[in-house]
Amino acid sequence: LIFCQARERKKNNKIKILFAVTLKNFFNIQFLGVEMYYEFLDNLKFLNKFAKENNIKIYVNLHPAGAKSRNNLQIIFPELNFTSNNLTNLLKKVDITLSFSSSVIEDSLNSFVPVILLDRWKRYKHCVSEKNFNKRNSAVYYLNDENNLLTCLKTIKKSKKINFSKY
Repeated sequence: LIFCQARERKKNNKIKILFAVTLKNFFNIQFLGVEMYYEFLDNLKFLNKFAKENNIKIYVNLHPAGAKSRNNLQIIFPELNFTSNNLTNLLKKVDITLSFSSSVIEDSLNSFVPVILLDRWKRYKHCVSEKNFNKRNSAVYYLNDENNLLTCLKTIKKSKKINFSKY
């Protein structure tokens, strides 16, 4: 596999997140490592509220299986920015990637974009990751409690020398 690499971002006070989803068509579903449709919708509900309350811009990179629902999702979740844009361009815009298990995780790390593995159902950990959301300079964090997301985002924003070398 050849992963994209994009790292020419301007620093900004407003946190910008790429939420990379793993929702797939029913016939492509694997029960380990893929969001179920109800998890996907619940994550969108949570992130819509989170974005509004914290003034955070969240791009939702839809899997091709969900792209046809883009307009409807945008109406239901107005605080989120649904997209199917080129991943390289998206990674240039964002500070952090948030995902359950997408291959966008590897693209992000290759592009020096830190990652938060959000596992609200405590059922899958995509790769080696830091569980202490207060520890600075980690490239990948694992969170299973949504109440710690804002703290983790702030930790990443304060980090000056993120260690991508082990990935």
